[in-house]
Amino acid sequence: MIIYLINILLILIYSIFIKDKKKFVVLVSLQLFLILALRSSSLGVDLNNYSAGFTYIKNLDFFNMLSRLHIFNVAELVYPYDYEGGYVLFNWIIANLGLSFHGFLIICAFINISSIGYFIYKYSDMPWVSFIVFCTFGIYTYFFGILRQSLALCFFLFSLHFAIQNKKSKAILLFFLAFWMHRAVLIMLPIYLFINRKNITKKKYTIALLLSIPFLLVSGQLYSYIVYPIMNFFGKGYAGSGFQINNLIILLYIVAFIIMIFANFKKGSENKMNGIAIWAIILSIYIEIFGMYNDNFARVLQMYNVFLLITIPYVVRQYNNQKSIIFVKSLMVILLTSFFVYTTRKSEIVPYKIEAENIIFEHT
Repeated sequence: MIIYLINILLILIYSIFIKDKKKFVVLVSLQLFLILALRSSSLGVDLNNYSAGFTYIKNLDFFNMLSRLHIFNVAELVYPYDYEGGYVLFNWIIANLGLSFHGFLIICAFINISSIGYFIYKYSDMPWVSFIVFCTFGIYTYFFGILRQSLALCFFLFSLHFAIQNKKSKAILLFFLAFWMHRAVLIMLPIYLFINRKNITKKKYTIALLLSIPFLLVSGQLYSYIVYPIMNFFGKGYAGSGFQINNLIILLYIVAFIIMIFANFKKGSENKMNGIAIWAIILSIYIEIFGMYNDNFARVLQMYNVFLLITIPYVVRQYNNQKSIIFVKSLMVILLTSFFVYTTRKSEIVPYKIEAENIIFEHT
């Protein structure tokens, strides 16, 4: 746990002494990359499966492997290594370049952190706040083991960047790569609907937020007749069942109402990503309502949580009173760090372990 707390402390120290945004983002990104890249290849949920899958895929004949890949479905490989085609191909290429599984994790870490670092650099009003949220809200720990979804998220962020610039071909290509890493990225498609909507207002936001309450009341029927059949189609136990209020939906409602009370929606309209991120919070509430029927939505919703890296700094920046903003920032750091300690104290990434052999290339 201590290395994660030192990481948070160093980010706060850097924010005091490094005022150049680019230098700050590069330094913090490098620090986050090293922590992620140098971890033990067993430190993270699902890594035992991914490690065995890495070896299995490495030993496949290239053309035989290609014949088993599909665009819209998982590869025809032995369960539980029947991953999405893009991940299988990516896995095969890296493995046959001679890299070990730990080397593969280093490349994944580079893609993950470069994507997040660039996202924060381009769109965050307060990068240090974004990095604190990233490190404490479960998004960073998500990168330790949920490899396919984290890669899909990162390609999606690059796709969104090009979509905002109206570079449609690049945006489509990168979204396809994201989809080919993990099909769950389809849940991010509604985000593109808000790219060119500059007329975000407090009234529209409030209506959308309040409508989620009657939506919650009919969600059981919607889940049974629409969502359940779709999820069941994809198989692998995705269908789920039952209803249970969870902490995440409560937290999302708290964040959404804080935005409604404190956010300056006129300023939000001036910045495309601020507007997109604000609407993403509303979308995440509607999605997580279904998550109360299906635990698999909790993992997928981490993709939406990345927009908290934009919305939380945006709201914090609304405070004009210097004494108030110091108190708010301090309280935010304390609460987020406490939340991080509470949620990760018994997780797979504690205690932190460095790769014992530091192997990047396989010995032959």
